[in-house]
Formats: sequence, C-alpha cells, structure tokens
Amino acid sequence: MLQKIRDNLQGTIAKVIVGIIIVPFAVFGIEAFFTGGEPKVATVGAEVITQRELDQAIELQRRRLVGSAEENVDPAELEDAKLRGPVLDSLIERKLLGQVASHSGFRVGDAMIDRIILDDQSFQDNGKFSQERFQGILASNGLTPSYYRNLLREELLINQVLGGVATSDFSTEAEIREVARITQQSVDVRYLTVPLESAGAPPDVPAVRVASYFESNKAEFRTPESVALDYIELRIEDLYQKVSDEEVKAEYERRLADYKDAEERHAAHIMISSLDDEKAKARLLELRGRIEKGEDFATVAREASEDVGSAQEGGDLGYSGGDAFPAEFEEALASLKPGQVSEPLRTDSGWHLVKLLDVRAKEAPSLAELRPVIEAELQKKASKPLFVEKSEQLADLTFNSEGLADAAKTLGLSVKQGPVISRRGGEGVFSDSRVINAGFSEDVLKSGQNSEIIELEDGHAVVVRLREHQPERQQALTEVEAGIRTLLVEAIRRERALEKAKTLLSELGSGISLDAVAKREALQWQVALEHRRGSPDLPKELGDAVFTVRPTSVASSGGTVVMPGGDVVVYQSSNFREGELTAIPAEQQLQLRSMLAQSRGAAAAAHYRQRLRALVDVQVL
Repeated sequence: MLQKIRDNLQGTIAKVIVGIIIVPFAVFGIEAFFTGGEPKVATVGAEVITQRELDQAIELQRRRLVGSAEENVDPAELEDAKLRGPVLDSLIERKLLGQVASHSGFRVGDAMIDRIILDDQSFQDNGKFSQERFQGILASNGLTPSYYRNLLREELLINQVLGGVATSDFSTEAEIREVARITQQSVDVRYLTVPLESAGAPPDVPAVRVASYFESNKAEFRTPESVALDYIELRIEDLYQKVSDEEVKAEYERRLADYKDAEERHAAHIMISSLDDEKAKARLLELRGRIEKGEDFATVAREASEDVGSAQEGGDLGYSGGDAFPAEFEEALASLKPGQVSEPLRTDSGWHLVKLLDVRAKEAPSLAELRPVIEAELQKKASKPLFVEKSEQLADLTFNSEGLADAAKTLGLSVKQGPVISRRGGEGVFSDSRVINAGFSEDVLKSGQNSEIIELEDGHAVVVRLREHQPERQQALTEVEAGIRTLLVEAIRRERALEKAKTLLSELGSGISLDAVAKREALQWQVALEHRRGSPDLPKELGDAVFTVRPTSVASSGGTVVMPGGDVVVYQSSNFREGELTAIPAEQQLQLRSMLAQSRGAAAAAHYRQRLRALVDVQVL
C-alpha cells in the first residue's frame, strides 16, 4: 500500500494533497488529522484551554511537588488523575485573571522580565547571571526560556489584578478594636500533666475484642492491588565510552573561541510604555535633552521611567552577554561607548533610552573547571546515535514477543526484577507515573504483553512486563491480629490516663486544691499568667481549650485535654480579660492593622476570583 502511494505521488495535485496532510501533522500531531484540531479541555469565555496546555501544566505541577517534597512524595499524589482537577481549575482561574489584565490594559515589559531573571540568584554563578545555569535549570524542570518568560509575565499580570483588588479593601477603627479585643484576650492558667506512663503496665487484650475490632473495621484491612514487573532498562550512560584528552582539549579550545573578544555590557534604560509612539518618542527626546545638559541619568530614570523594577535602581538592568534583552535593545547597546545614551528606540515592551554603563571582558573558565562538563557532553553526544539505534531495536524486539529475555540477550542487556508495587508506585523507575500506568495497563495486566518502550527522560528508557499480579483482597484476621492488638493496647492505656485525669478534675471541683492533688500524685503543676490567644506560653491544644470553655472575670473553670502523645492535661483557668486596643504598644498596633489588612485583602481577592468564575461562561469539556 505504501509503495502504491509513493508511486502515485506525482504532479502538482499530489504535492498539494501532501501539503494539506503535513500541516495538521506538524502543528498538532497525528490526532489532529482525525479530530480536526488540538483537543480542547475547557473554554473560558472566548479562550480555549487545550489538552496540550493541561498536560504541560500537570507535568510542571508534578515537578514542583517532587522538588518541594522534603521526603519522597507519595506517587499517588503525582498521578494525572489526581492532579488534573486542581491543575485545570488553576488554569481556568489564570485565564480569567489574564482576561481582566488584558481588558484593563495592564502590561509587563520585556525589560522587567529581563531584570527579574538577571536578579534571580538561582540563575547566578559567583554573583553573576549565567546563561548556561539559567538554561540548565529550566531544562531540568521541563521549561524553555520563552515558556518561562511567558509564565513570569502572566504571573506579574495576575498579581497586578489581585494586588489591586486586595489593596482596595480597608478596615474601620471599630473593626480594629474588635480584632484587638479578640486577639488580645488573656487568661490565667494552672495545669498539671498526667503522663501516659501512669496508666500502668500494658493490659491483656481479649481475643474477642480484637476480633470485634476487626469485624467493625474490615475496610481498613485490605491489601491494594499490586503487580511485580520485570523490565529492561536502557540508559545512555551505560553506552558511554572514554574520551581522550585530545578530544577534551580540542573542545575546550573551541569553547575558548566563544570567549575571545567576548564582552558583557552593563545596561541602564528609561522606558515609556503608556503613550502612543509619537508621544513616547517625544517624551524620551525631552528626557535625553535634560541628560545631555548635565542631569544624572539615574535620577531622571527614577523620576520618569515606567519600568517599575529598574526605575528604583536608576534604570540599572545589570550585565548582558548579548542575549539578555530584545534584539533591538542589544543592537543599540552594542553601538554605544561607556557613558553614551542612545536615541529613542522601540521594542515590544515600549520605547527606551539605553545607556551603556560599562564593558567588561567575559572571563573564560579553566580547563579543569570545564573538563567534567565537556567529558559528559562529548560522551553523551557520541552515544546518542547508538542509544537511538538501541531504543528502536528494543521497541522492535519487544513488540509482540514472548517475554523480555530474547531482546535483552540481543542487546546485551539484562532483565531486571522490579519490586511489588501498588498503584501508589515504588522507588526508582517505579516512582514514575508512566511506568506505573504501563504496569497496570490492559495490555500488560490483562493481555500479558510487553509494554511499549517508555521514554522516562532524554537517554533513559524502559520496557516492562508482568511477572506477578495480586488483586485487591481482604486480609485475614491472623494477618493483622498483632497490629490490632498493639493499637487496642495503646487505646486502653489512653483511656486509663483520661479516666485518671477526670478523677483528678472532679476532686478539684469538690474543693481539693491543685497543689494538694499535685503533691499526692507526685506531679508538678505549672502556671501561665495572662496567657494570650496563640502565644507560645501553653501547648496549642491546651490554649485552644482554655478559650473554648473560658472562665468569666470572676469565676474559674477547668477541664481536661488529651495531648497528641497520649498524655492528659488537667487545668484550671481564671481571671479572663478582654483585649483592648489602647493597651497595645503603637508598634504592635501597626502590626495588627497590617495583619487585618492582609486578611481582608486576601478575602477580597478570593471573593473576586469566585465572582469572575460566576460571571464568565466557563465550560469544562
């Protein structure tokens, strides 16, 4: 069939047909040819959220979760099904706020984006912006420079909208006084702790109670569905060959050429973006005239520049190696001598006066510094064709084959045994949602086939096959009896400690003093005078209880609080006092007003987002 098509692809008409086919393939992928366009997942007014946007946002959120986790993140939290709803809601909200920003005429110039990137210490090496570090960090997070710049711009625009809403709210003096009354309430507390150890030796738990607990909580004792997978792993690192010193030195010399005569230019600018072209240019010519007559460029920039980020720094944008700013900007900067100011020039962000502050040579790193990087890059580059070849062979050899052994033998690889995993995943390659999904897919799980080749990252691929499958099942009592017994022993000891604490509390209510009870029980009581809400004088649980059942100004009250570790606190509280604004030092009053303003602003912004969602036609497809 393919040969017949090839034989008949002659003439202009055939070329036009091929062109029509190629366009949707190239722009949207093969699915677009059959669906008529990229799949949509939601519409927000006249704007569309595509499946590609959602997939990209899900992957970005997944990387954020992994990067922010102090320990290994639960693989279940990284599954597409888990992330899809919240990520789609976030995309819808961002679209709504972006529409408001656009309608309101808000803008964020390229210069501000450049400034933020240049000042971000994450992208700096020895205090200087590093293009290699910038691109490397973005690549490791699945971002391109242009996509990252768009994200920054969108974030700044959204913050302008929400910031305006938040700062538009205000609080009255009466509200400030009411907040002070509540937040500054205080009470005197005396308390003692009945430790869990006082509950005595661990009790014997009757078998009938263990069985009863098991029957009442059977749903808690189920083993999840699990699979054990065999897999072949292909890593480009395993294909690396040693590179010679001559190759490393040659590559180093080649890179040195990039540094030869290379310079970095220190730029400053004044930007006008709120006026039309004619007026903006005239305004900049007026400012340039003032500078030529002797006024300080930095002073004029602070006064007149509409680039908020750099204006405060006298227009200073930092150093550029020729690629940090828009092309027109860089061209003007390269034409100047230190101290010179350009004619007005236009970029997508507005009109600029550019000043060259300084020029410095771009310092080349030593061979020792670059050797590890050069060696790894040369090895990867040399191994890439072989990796691609082996990847194709792996895909071909495992397609519809019985097992993985033959493919592994042909490629000189080994079949590895993976651990038993549930849908929550495991460690290493089995923490990747694509591997987990493949392991539980219909082809692998039900049809007993090898998975398709799974490309985890550049230079790393696996194919998996089912070794063992265990469906979800109810555990037997014998499997969980020991765990239930331990749980019930702990529960009984906690009950005993609480009963003892309640007995002591009743004695206090009958007139026995806290001192006498503490002495008899060999416990030590503690005092917190004028305890305020949220202060660290008391454990949080006790502080919350004191203000939930608070005493009056003349009477006292008491109670018990079970602490997280099982200890029980017996307390008495008295002398409740309302807070007063006049009793708060002036500095703390300012903090209180700021706290209330932030709270009101956050509430206003949240309400505004809800109203936008209600007012704009949003359809989730």
